[in-house]
This record gives sequence, structure tokens and C-alpha cells, in this order.
Amino acid sequence: MRPVLSLVVTTTGRVPETLRLARSIAASRAAGRLELVVVDQSSDRRAARAVAELDPAVRWRTATSGRGASIGRNTGLRLAIGDIVGFPNDNSWYPEATLSALLARFADQPELDGMSARVATADGRPAMLRWPSGAGPVRRSTVHRIGITPSLFLRRSLVEDLGGFDERIGTGSPGPIQSGEDSDLVLRALSYGARIHYDPALVVHNDEPRDHLDRRFVTKMGGYGVGQGVLWRRHHLPPALLAGLVARKVVAAPVRAARGDRLLARSDVAWARGCLTGYLTGEPR
Repeated sequence: MRPVLSLVVTTTGRVPETLRLARSIAASRAAGRLELVVVDQSSDRRAARAVAELDPAVRWRTATSGRGASIGRNTGLRLAIGDIVGFPNDNSWYPEATLSALLARFADQPELDGMSARVATADGRPAMLRWPSGAGPVRRSTVHRIGITPSLFLRRSLVEDLGGFDERIGTGSPGPIQSGEDSDLVLRALSYGARIHYDPALVVHNDEPRDHLDRRFVTKMGGYGVGQGVLWRRHHLPPALLAGLVARKVVAAPVRAARGDRLLARSDVAWARGCLTGYLTGEPR
């Protein structure tokens, strides 16, 4: 039997972005084997209503949940019917061939528990991370370069066995730990014995947050840094690797400032400071 892919997106009512995602899923070569689950956390469920009006040419359903990306994804996971699950951002979308190629990989390699794709902007620039150019297995030492939510596609049974996302951490969670929920899931999967492969030939599109900066980005990056620090401490990742990442941000900040990129410079400092805070303070309560 050919696998079915459920794509679970959590949004706070961002209508144009969610509709772009829905249209790209409906235009996929694998549309007949896809399901879209929209978890809209806005008070008026405007993105969910827009998807209902669009009625995309794939199986779809909508739901709502409490705030937080991890809560929303877990809510959508309970509704999903696919053998494989993916968790795009609401500002993600897919090239026409990506999802069919992904499903073919899972069908041809039943030993695979997960795949990680490369995330790029519409014009081909790396988005969100510095993505490795070569394919290979995902390892503990490479999760921070590969394992973010829109890039990940996992067998639903694995995610369920792991208990889904940790709802105490991640974007929109109530505390200061505003990232790391995706990498935490991957690291738990690897400890569980899962086999996850990265292939940069598989591409997911996503807007690049640095293209449209404002002061909120500085605060956001501070919360992301806290999440990385907590992740490193929780999973006993090499401190030297974390130190190198922090040092790179600290060195980059004055260079960016000298070039006039003051918001990026402040963001680098906020990330580095948050990372150290998260590593030192540890687990959420």
C-alpha cells in the first residue's frame, strides 16, 4: 500500500500564507495521497475559514487549540490519518515535485523512519539555517543544522510512540523557551533508534525571517537562543559545539553593526545571551 502524508500546520490566523501553503499542497503531483490539517489558534479562526472557502483539492480538515506551536501540532497529529506526517510552518509551501518524491522515498525504503529536506526561499537562497550540501543520515551532531520543523517528515507511529512535541517549549509556549521543540523530537527519535535521512535534493520553501526585520525579531531570537541552550543541556550535546555557535554569533555581531545591520547585530547578541541562559538554567518547570 502506498503511504499517505498528513501535513499539519499551526497558524495564528495568517490567511495569505496559509492559503499559499494549501494551494501548493493541492498542486502537488501526489495530491491524491495528501491530507492537510489546519490548526488555527486565532480567536475568529479566520485562516481555517479561508481554507474551508478555498476547499483545496486534497483531503483537509480544520481544528483549533490553545496557543503554542507544539500544542497545535499535537492537536493536529491526533486528527491525522497519514502514515507519514509533516509539520510545515504557515509560511512554508512546496514545489510541485517535492511531496511525490518524498513519498516515493518512504515507499522504496521502508526501513526509513524519517526524512529531512532542505528549506529555501522562492529564489533558492537558504532559509532559516545553513543547510549542508551533502546528503546523509541525521546524527546528534548535525540536528542543529538539519532538524527544524518544516524540513521534517516522520512516520506517524514514531511520533506517537515519542509522545509528540514537548508542549512546554517552542514557539508560542508560555515560558521563555521559544525554540527547540523540533530538534528535541528528532533527538528523542534518534535515542529511540530511529533512522532519519537528510537529502538536500528535497526542497521545502519558506519565507526567510531576516528579509523583513523589525525590533520584534531581536526578542524572538533571544527566545530561540534560550531554546537551543535548554536543548543542549537536556540531550547532553557537546558543550564545545555550543560554544562555537555562540562564539560565531558574538564575532558576527560587531561586523554586522559596522555594516549598518544593527537589528541583525542585536539579534545575534540576543541569541547568544539566550543560549547561555538556557544552558545554565536548564529544564522548564
